[in-house]
Amino acid sequence: MTGEVMLLSIIAGFCTTLGAVLLFIKRYWSNRSLAFFLGLASGVMVAVVVFDMLPSAFLFTRFYIAAAGLVIGFICLGIFDRMRMRNISRSDSLLALGYLIMVGIMLHDLPEGMAIALGGEMKERTGLVIAMGIAIHNIPEGMAIAAPFLMGGMRRSSVFIKTLLIGFITPLGTLIGGWAVRAVPNHMPVLLGFASGVMIYLVIFQLWPEARGRDRIGRWLGFLVGMLVIALATFM
Repeated sequence: MTGEVMLLSIIAGFCTTLGAVLLFIKRYWSNRSLAFFLGLASGVMVAVVVFDMLPSAFLFTRFYIAAAGLVIGFICLGIFDRMRMRNISRSDSLLALGYLIMVGIMLHDLPEGMAIALGGEMKERTGLVIAMGIAIHNIPEGMAIAAPFLMGGMRRSSVFIKTLLIGFITPLGTLIGGWAVRAVPNHMPVLLGFASGVMIYLVIFQLWPEARGRDRIGRWLGFLVGMLVIALATFM
């Protein structure tokens, strides 16, 4: 893995912060706006799982290993969700939702960073292309994290710091991936499956229901945009 691949991994990670900053210019929020960004998060997560995570996991190993990781991730976030969402107000629920999205994206960014390293080990150009694609992925992911935090009343400075810290996850994954490709390559499918399970849970039980309660048109528009962005980043 070269220094250029690592640098692009860092840039890709901090595109999450860029996505959050893009939302700071919008001061007043409507139900349709929030529904759009929650739908966007849903589309991004579904597309990443369908187009990136699971196909990559299945390439590494047999179906049942990745599927086991998916089930574990789904159950683990379900437990985390119950602990956080108990006895909180509707305004606070937006903040809790933001934290859940943040956890899901952190778990997603780690194997993404590892994917950059794996691609770089095979061919430097492959690692660079993967990093560029992930950078595009991370912009709407940053928007998805910031939207519920801002709607829940969190200060922009706090949102900025949180997304800035999340930006370190992708290059951390790249460092881990550089080591894992030699030491424990068989663990990658389980990690990819685990991240997929986390994101599927978020979409089914948090993002989509919350978006539906605010604006049906906005959520579908956001969902389609999120799917399209990830599809273009994946296949172009």
